[in-house]
Formats: sequence, structure tokens, C-alpha cells
Amino acid sequence: MALQQAEKNQFGTQIAQELSETLYACSSLTLLSGGTANFLFRGVLAQPLQDGTKTIIIKHSKEFVSANRHFQLDVSRCVGNLFLFSSMCFNEVSADGNILTFDDIYVYQLFEVIMLNALDSFPSTAVDKFYLRTPHLYLFDQKTNTQVLEDLSGMIDMKAALESPTAPSILTQSISTDIGRSLGAWLRSFHSWASEPAQAGLQREMGENKPMRKIRYSISYGAFIDVVQKFPEIWEGCKKALEEVRDMATAEYAKNIEDKVGENWGIIHGDFWSGNSIKLSILIPNTPSPERQQLEGTNLFVIDWELAQFGRKEYDLGQMIGDLYERKHFRDANSAVWIIQGFVTGYGALSDEMAFRIAIHAGVHLICWYIRRDPTAPFTKPLKQIQDAIRIGTDFIVKGWEKDRTWFEGTFLENPYAAAHYLALAERLIN
Repeated sequence: MALQQAEKNQFGTQIAQELSETLYACSSLTLLSGGTANFLFRGVLAQPLQDGTKTIIIKHSKEFVSANRHFQLDVSRCVGNLFLFSSMCFNEVSADGNILTFDDIYVYQLFEVIMLNALDSFPSTAVDKFYLRTPHLYLFDQKTNTQVLEDLSGMIDMKAALESPTAPSILTQSISTDIGRSLGAWLRSFHSWASEPAQAGLQREMGENKPMRKIRYSISYGAFIDVVQKFPEIWEGCKKALEEVRDMATAEYAKNIEDKVGENWGIIHGDFWSGNSIKLSILIPNTPSPERQQLEGTNLFVIDWELAQFGRKEYDLGQMIGDLYERKHFRDANSAVWIIQGFVTGYGALSDEMAFRIAIHAGVHLICWYIRRDPTAPFTKPLKQIQDAIRIGTDFIVKGWEKDRTWFEGTFLENPYAAAHYLALAERLIN
């Protein structure tokens, strides 16, 4: 049964009472759109904080999803987004019993809290015109499962910006490249910081986020072969290599932080892409043309840390590249190409092993576009465009697995600092 507005308002009243004796007492709360396993509110503080902050975001978890108190969340059916709100996500138990319970929601919230608290000591990264950082967690009430977070109002996620009609005027080549370079430099810095001996305690804690590792595997390497098999003309020519990649990834996801796995492993963001349907991953200022100011000295935010986990650093890089190519392929977002160029340049030097693994992961992510959609809705893209995406993703996996440097000539694998022709090969494949 769907929650009535009066019930949602009652939750807001309860939260206001819980915060009334804290620095975050609110004069009013507004329920925000979005959020399935959480209730999200914007609160107007009764008294501004010392730094002048007047509003906050409150994330509150209940033992049922925020849309329906009787629904359980079937993660295996919600493959495109951990909390994709679709009726198919809630009305059955998957074959392996992979149900997201309230205890699981509570656990992933704890891991996000751990990361946000740790990231307070991670300095913001300044590159070109931009400063990248994570939002501040003001308070976590463990008894009521309530987070009080920095309000990032006036920001939009990068995916929405790329797909906006105003994208050509806002995300010019210069600005897009700078955003990408800043993002890449921030990710390199984060990966390095998280691998330092000083973060040994954090590494052990995040190594325990095994439920989210299972979910990340199930929506990537555990799913991509099923998608390719829907296209027999693609599958038949490369099934051996794809199965070998899946088996390799299965073995990797079974590794623990105690294993000797090498320098390419560590704490990763785990959900590093341009945005999703419920929560945002990368936020940029919402400055529409023609009134927009130059994006100089601007904060960019990396958020959504629930899936932070132990894994290969290539997963973060490949997911972002695959996602940005998806914007180019399906939405003709030219700015995505420029962001890719800057992103790879900003991250810096890549070993051959790392570069080929990034290509594999980017291909897996692109293929899994097929399941990052409402499974009950008809396709809105032409069949050829869908087939081309699956073919391109498959080729990146196979050629990355075969370490075919000649095939990748002109892409970021040949020259990670230039990356100017990253998409040239893919474009040749579909023309």
C-alpha cells in the first residue's frame, strides 16, 4: 500500500522532534522528490550554523521503502540502480533470495557514514577552475538511522547537465575538458590517499562492505553475458573470451582485502558515474545560459558513497568512461567526449595492465546499459543503435582481454595523456 502524504508528513514531524535539541533544529522541513529506501528532507535551520549555513539535507531510513511500507526490495531485479523504483523490484523474491532488508539498508548507510567521516580529512582537489570535494556529514543518529548532510542546493548531476538542451552553451569544450581533468586528478588523489598506511583502519572497515561488492558484481560482470546473448550475431563470435572475462571477474570479486592483490587494488568509490535516477554521483553548478557565469573557482562534489568498497581502481575509471560514452552514443552528448579526454589526462599515467582493464570495464558498463532501465517499459532507442552499443562494448571487452594494442591505436590506451581520439574507433565501428 502506497504511503499517504499524511504519513510522510508525520515522519517529518518525528524527525523535527528528534533534531529539536541539537544544533540542527529546523523551523521547517520539506520532503524532497527521489529516494526509495530513504526519506529525504530539506530542513531550514532555526538558527544558522556558525559558518552561515541555513539549510540542511536529512536522510532518514525506515524498515520499508519510502514509496510503499509493504514492499521488499529485490536487488537482483534492480540491476541498473541499487534503488531503482519499479514495481518489478518489489513483488517477488529472486532465485538466490537476494533481498535488500532493512538491516542491509542500515549497513550500507553505516559504510557511507564511515566514508564521509573519513573524507573530512581528505583535502579538496584544486585543478584548473575547479575544487572537488565530498559533502560534509554534520550528524549521524545511529538510533534513528538519520543523517544530517550538507545541502547542495543549486547543483545538478553531470548526467542531467550533459543531457540538458543548454549543454552546448554550458559545457563548452574548454569547460568540459577542465571538469574531466579535475575529476580525474581528484580520483587519482583519492585512490592514492585511500591506499596510504595511515588509512589502514579505513581499509579494514571498507573491506567488510561485502554485501555491496556482491551487488556491484551482480549488476556488471554477473549480468553482461546475459545481455550479449540476446544478440546471437555478436555472442557467437566472442563467447569464449566473454566467459573468460566473467570467470576472471568472479575470482577477483572473491578476493579479500587481506589477500596480496597488488597496487591496483584499494578502496574505490564503487558507483562512479555521471548520475543516476535517484541519487547523484557527480554534482556541478546549475548555471543556465545565457545568465551563467564562468565556472571558475567552483566546487564540484562527489557524492553517494554507499557502494564504497575494496576493489580494483580500474572499476572506478572504467565505469565513468563507459557511462560517458553511453551519453555520447545514446544522447549525442559531445561534451561527454571532452570530459573523457580530460578525465583520463587528469588521472595520469596508466600501466598497460591497468589500461586494458579499464577498457574491459568500460565495455561491461556500456553493455549493461541494457539493464539500467525500467524492465517493464518499451525501448525508446532504435534497434540498430542498441545493437551498436552492445557490439562496441563487446569489442572493448574482447580486445582489452586479448591486450590488442594495435586495435586500440588512437584511443586513450595508446596515449593516456592525450586521449583525443578515444571514441574514434567506436565511431568507425558504427558508421
